[in-house]
Amino acid sequence: MPRFAVAGPNTSVTEAASVAAQSGASIVDVAVVASLVAMCTEPGVCAPGGGGYLTISVAGQDPVVIDGYVTAPGLGHGGEVFHRTVTMEYGGGVTTLVDAGSIAVPGAFAALAEASRMFGAMPWKDLMEVVASVVEVGFPLGPAAHLYFQDAGEPIYAKDPASRAALFKGERLRDMGDTIVFEDLADSIRLIGEEGADVLYKGDLGAAIVDDLSARGSMLTREDLAEYEVVVRRPLGLELEGWTLSTNPPPAVGGVMLCAALGMISGTEGRLSGSVWGNALLAAFRTRVERLEPAADLAGESFRLLGEIATRSPSTIAVSVAAEDGSAVATSFSAGYGSGIIPKGTGLLMNNCLGEIELTPGGLEAQPPGQRLLSNMAPAIVRSDAGAIALASPGADRITSALTIALARAVFAGDDLMSAIEHPRIHPELADDGDRFAAEPGLDASGLELPVRWFDAPHMYFGGVNGAATLDGEVLAHADRRRTGAAVVI
Repeated sequence: MPRFAVAGPNTSVTEAASVAAQSGASIVDVAVVASLVAMCTEPGVCAPGGGGYLTISVAGQDPVVIDGYVTAPGLGHGGEVFHRTVTMEYGGGVTTLVDAGSIAVPGAFAALAEASRMFGAMPWKDLMEVVASVVEVGFPLGPAAHLYFQDAGEPIYAKDPASRAALFKGERLRDMGDTIVFEDLADSIRLIGEEGADVLYKGDLGAAIVDDLSARGSMLTREDLAEYEVVVRRPLGLELEGWTLSTNPPPAVGGVMLCAALGMISGTEGRLSGSVWGNALLAAFRTRVERLEPAADLAGESFRLLGEIATRSPSTIAVSVAAEDGSAVATSFSAGYGSGIIPKGTGLLMNNCLGEIELTPGGLEAQPPGQRLLSNMAPAIVRSDAGAIALASPGADRITSALTIALARAVFAGDDLMSAIEHPRIHPELADDGDRFAAEPGLDASGLELPVRWFDAPHMYFGGVNGAATLDGEVLAHADRRRTGAAVVI
């Protein structure tokens, strides 16, 4: 059995990855299992009814990005739409839209199935059985999910009967560490394993989901699911002083921002200082606001921006996996803040990606059916003669900052994996009451263009980078201590 390193958000993820690896899985099989377990066992943080990306670099093959992000629904829709506006204290204050009208077309299962088809060694049914076995017996409510539910539990997740039954005990949110079981979830995953992902997109499971959600005011139609397509893309590539970065290309903005920030840092005098990182990130975020978000042609404007910093597109939740043969996979999936909705009889928590106001310029109705929504996710792989490092992070727009700094330390400073991930971080905050930086203690802030809002200690606000690497023959994994993740070498 080849050796794998796996980093993910909890021990359910790493234990399931170990089961798959010991059953003859390929590196992509391991990533598929780990990613889906992460989506299921970090409720609120993610959900299986969401979407995302896999950046895959298999030894001896050109890297690819499998784009299974959510799309706008509404093909053939003619009914009423219902959603609620919720404002939470989470993250310093968040306003989002929830309930059935906020649900976008989910792409996660389609992306995982495509990854399995292209790179798998185990039967799809067997992969889904590993996941079903985990969720059937339940999993502990983790600290990140529990913290989120302190704000989001009552206004979002207590309204749907199935969601409430899983996450609440009477009138009270379940405690951290309590066992969570979503009724019917294991059966749905086994059905998808037996009949393939098409049962969700073109079969009975999808039809049942649409029928239930339509009665609750969703725009999702059977036509939306049937027309959904995974896109296999060439990654964005950036040469970084002997390393080659591969990450998520447009129409997502996360990879564009990561390349823009690292491209400005590379070759800059003092490129290991907090001020250089902060000012580069500030320039990247301002460019996003001024050039990318207003652009009628987001992909075209993104590539023009990247051309200006010499980025190329080569011919050639967060979970990271590396193998001793030099292969690496980084995945990121999201369900937004969560709609709080579980279609009856499925156990599948659904996304609220239409309700992420910051990612839907112009509002819900401005998104044409079938169009992919904006995304901050940027699962990344860097490769050199020494080997490969896979990194991914949650954290909304802090994903860019977290990955930029971890990669700057690994690539430019030569830090080991743990040191690069744990290094103090900085993030530009473009706010109505004035632009500023947020920063962790221990970071050199001299020379920054804006004032700094200091945190007292490393904080999950700055993301949670999970990394796996194969370097000079050694297989390594590390999970960011800002969040309670898990890492294992199998």
